[in-house]
Amino acid sequence: MSYACRYIQLIAKMPNGRTPRVDFTDQASTSITEITSGSYRLKFGFSQIKDIGIGNFFLSPNFTIGGLEWYIKCYPEGYYAKDKGKYMSLYLSYASETEVSVIFEFCLLDRKGNPTTSLRSRNTHTFRRPGKYKGWSKFKKRDDLEMYVRDDHFEAICSVAIVSPKSLAEPQNCLIVVPPSDLPEQLGQLLRSQEGTDITFVVGGKIFYVHKLLLALRSPVFKAELFGPMKENHAKRITIEDMEPVVFKALLHFIYTDSLPEEKELKNSVDGPDALTIMMQHLLVAADRYALERLKLICQKELSKNVSAATVATTLALAEQHNCPQLKDMCLEFATARENYHQMVSTEGYKHLSLSCPSIFKEIEEKHGATTLIDDFAEQADEDNNRDQRFSLLKLFLCNGSTK
Repeated sequence: MSYACRYIQLIAKMPNGRTPRVDFTDQASTSITEITSGSYRLKFGFSQIKDIGIGNFFLSPNFTIGGLEWYIKCYPEGYYAKDKGKYMSLYLSYASETEVSVIFEFCLLDRKGNPTTSLRSRNTHTFRRPGKYKGWSKFKKRDDLEMYVRDDHFEAICSVAIVSPKSLAEPQNCLIVVPPSDLPEQLGQLLRSQEGTDITFVVGGKIFYVHKLLLALRSPVFKAELFGPMKENHAKRITIEDMEPVVFKALLHFIYTDSLPEEKELKNSVDGPDALTIMMQHLLVAADRYALERLKLICQKELSKNVSAATVATTLALAEQHNCPQLKDMCLEFATARENYHQMVSTEGYKHLSLSCPSIFKEIEEKHGATTLIDDFAEQADEDNNRDQRFSLLKLFLCNGSTK
């Protein structure tokens, strides 16, 4: 940390005692919110951050906005090797435990100390746990920064607005209370009772009795299968391949109730420490198969909250295969972090990723300088050998940097 503090200085107030604030009123919103905001001024020693090396970073001291702890993570010569040191990468990092949604921006100051609107970058993000960071890998070109250097330093403002919903109380004179809709509970009971069912599904040897019309209303794929020209439209019993019964059961629960089963039930459906993640991965595939977009988004959200070194490669492959760009970006950010990469490469999921999504695999390896030699090492393995030999060569390269 002492290395970091030599290169970045945190100043709590602007010149003349003014506390800098950023205008967030142009953020579109359909709900009433309360916003707590604050800004901090950062001072960078220009000559000191030269030649620090691509992928190397420093951290600012922690600072507080809205009662939460934050710090800045800066890569003077960039985060990614592919950018060849042409850009400075800058990230806002979270140091508290509470989940929070924010609007934040970094803004460079000109040589007179005034904010430059043309060099302003804004983002929105939900931070769910400490250690997570969000920002820009190409914040600014390093060559352009020299125009803002004064007395061998340049400055920027980091502004953070913490956004929270504002609860509106019911009028005190309102005596008629309308309960929330219980339609999902009623439809869930209809599924459990099997009353009035008119079609049967067989999944992994287990039989499910359901209502054809309800499935068709919720899923365009089921609608085509059950009421369209497809061969199943006159069938009373349909067999589904390549799906576990517990996954289909959870899928039906969502179709009837528009919600997932209880988390405990989902975890108990699969063995292992990552049971919830594995279940969500299966449900994501099922949701995409039957065009259930809301369920697909729910699965993506849960997977992004529970990403780990043991599961990130498999989740990343699914995100690529099932068109989940936001989940893919989150997984890439996690996978390319140094503290996660070395744990991930030994997993079976990472081997699967290299075979199913070679472009994503190479993108990750590029961050660690391996892509230029991957193909050379792969050619050393006889094409008739099993896949493990290919990965043993790659692992040898990653561990030793060469083969003999």
